[in-house]
Amino acid sequence: MSKLNELEIQKNILYKTGFFSGDYSQDLYLKKANIKEENRVYLSAFGVVNGELERQGYLYFTVDFEKKVSQFIGVFVDEKYRNLHIASFLVASWIDLCWNQGLDFLGVNHNQRKPFLLYLLKTYGFEVFDLSLYQTRKDVITICRSKELEDKQKYLLFKDEKHEKAFLNTNVYQTDNYEVIHNPMNHILLDQVIMPLQNRNRKEVYYELLKEELANTKIKNTIESHQKGKI
Repeated sequence: MSKLNELEIQKNILYKTGFFSGDYSQDLYLKKANIKEENRVYLSAFGVVNGELERQGYLYFTVDFEKKVSQFIGVFVDEKYRNLHIASFLVASWIDLCWNQGLDFLGVNHNQRKPFLLYLLKTYGFEVFDLSLYQTRKDVITICRSKELEDKQKYLLFKDEKHEKAFLNTNVYQTDNYEVIHNPMNHILLDQVIMPLQNRNRKEVYYELLKEELANTKIKNTIESHQKGKI
C-alpha cells in the first residue's frame, strides 16, 4: 500500500529521519488533514528542542491517487527557523515523495499568492507551458534580491502599476517581508513569475513540473545538504 494511503486523519506519522538545518536536527512527518472536500496532506519538519518535539515548518498539498496528481498549496516556516532553507528542503522532499508514490503529475494550486514561493518552485523545474505569457500578460512580477548578501529582504518589481497596488493590499504583503521596488539598480534580477490576484479580472495561470532533469539535480543536492554531517 502507498505510504500516502496509510495516513490517518490528524495523526503525524514518521516519514524520514536524519536531517538537519543549521544547528537544528530534523525529522519529517506526514499527516492527513480532516477535510472532506479534498485529500490534503501535510509534510512537516520537526526537531527536538530542550527535550520537546517542535515543528519547524510544513508544506501542504493535495493528492488524487486515481489521476496520479499532486497539487502544491503552500509552505509555512516558523519565524525562528527562517533563512535555513527549510522551505526548499520541504519542496524537495515533497517532489521526491510524490515521485516515489507513483504520482506522475505535479502542479501548483492556481490560487497561490506568494511570489517567492512561485520563484522557489521554478528553481525545481516548475513552469507555465506557454512561455510567451511572460511577454503578453501584465501580471508579471520580477523577483529580485539585494546585491548585499546579508540582506534577506524579498524584493519585487511589478510590470503593471494596478497589479502592484492590488498586491500591496493583500495579507501576503502585509505579513511577509516583501518590499516593492521601482528601480532594479543595486538589485540582482533572479527570475519572473506570473501571479494573478483574486481581486483582479485576469485569467488563471497554471504552473506544473516540466523540467524533470532540473528537479532531479536540485532534489539530490538539497536533500544531501540536509543530511547530518553534510553542512
